[in-house]
Amino acid sequence: MRDNRLWEGHRIILPEVREKAIKHCRDCRFLVRVRGREEVRWGCVAGLPRYGTLERAVPEELHAAEVLKEVGKEALAEVLSRGDPEARACGLFLPRCRKKALVASKINSMHSAR
Repeated sequence: MRDNRLWEGHRIILPEVREKAIKHCRDCRFLVRVRGREEVRWGCVAGLPRYGTLERAVPEELHAAEVLKEVGKEALAEVLSRGDPEARACGLFLPRCRKKALVASKINSMHSAR
C-alpha cells in the first residue's frame, strides 16, 4: 500500500487537525524575526516559556541577546532551527493576528520580488 498513489490521495484528516495540516509557519503568531549583530533570521518562540504560554504578547522581532539572557545558547539555537516560514505548521500553531498577518504578507511579497 505504500506505493499506491490512489490510497495516498484518500487520507483522512480529523477536523481539529485540518487547520494545522493546511497552514504554514508564516501564518503562526510564534514565528518572529530574531535580530543578531549582523543578520536577521526567522525563529519560532513557541518553546520559550514566556511567549509559548502567552504570558507576554509575542513581538514581531526579538533581539538574540534577550533570548540568550532568558533561556541560554541551546534554546536560541532551537528557536532558530525551527524558523522556516514555508514549513507546515506544528501542533503549537496559533493564527497570527489579522493586522500582523497583513504586514507579514507585505514583507514576504517584497522579499520575493527581489
